[in-house]
Amino acid sequence: MKKTVVFLMIIALSVGSMSSAFAQKKEKNQNKEEVTAVFTLDEEICHNCKRKIDGYIPFEKGVTALAYGEDGSTVEVTFRSDRTDTLKLQKAFDKIKLAVVETRVEEQQKK
Repeated sequence: MKKTVVFLMIIALSVGSMSSAFAQKKEKNQNKEEVTAVFTLDEEICHNCKRKIDGYIPFEKGVTALAYGEDGSTVEVTFRSDRTDTLKLQKAFDKIKLAVVETRVEEQQKK
């Protein structure tokens, strides 16, 4: 009787370990597409506005790069499309009290 119980326990443990070995692993972040959006603000970016943007926008979820346009009123934000979108970034600009006049998606690149 004792041998039968030990034998059944060994079989149960081996089946349990084998099922986890053959389980399929999910691929994480299958959609790592990066999008660059250009946000046009209603006023020129002064040094204080730039400080606010640098202190808040890069820490939004999914933002990978931040650049300023040559005209002085545009901000280029590169972000992962699986983590955020342009509406969430527009709300982030509203939180730091900068009004966005226009938003356009510039380019898309697959990583």
